[in-house]
Amino acid sequence: MKNNLPMDDEQQFPPFIEGHMAEAVREAPLDPMTQRFMKSRLMTRVRDLERGAVTHTIRPEGGEWEKFSPRIKMKVLRREADGRSMSYLLKLEPGAFLVPHKHHIDEECVVLEGMVTIGEELVGPGTYHLAPRGMIHAPIRSENGAVLFIRGKEPSWRDTAVKATLRAILR
Repeated sequence: MKNNLPMDDEQQFPPFIEGHMAEAVREAPLDPMTQRFMKSRLMTRVRDLERGAVTHTIRPEGGEWEKFSPRIKMKVLRREADGRSMSYLLKLEPGAFLVPHKHHIDEECVVLEGMVTIGEELVGPGTYHLAPRGMIHAPIRSENGAVLFIRGKEPSWRDTAVKATLRAILR
């Protein structure tokens, strides 16, 4: 079946289509509050684009799990540009253990899967845990495995508190 519509950009739409299109895009008056709201959203998006702000999504199958320590893997989700903090996942295999360590900035943790023992407290999915800056964190262990979301400073085995604890454990 052949239509009667023009095939190239230089030709005009038939008048009946132009009429429908003009009707569909006619100006609709907006109340002042809606105008301010729309302008505010538009300007926020323009500022975000000027700053280079973009959304970032990592699906469960995306990203890379890296070995962090025996029985623990880490998947970095985001590093702050200033290098002071990051968001990451820790996957603890059954029997995994994190030694006590010092926090140089506040560290937030949410248990996503499984159970972990922080010090003497057993916590499970949905539990939020805050380790304040300057604190030496109690040991963390998981008997059956767990996945944690953490936001804080990039973990490092170079931390002197960690080194001292490792030396004490290995003696």
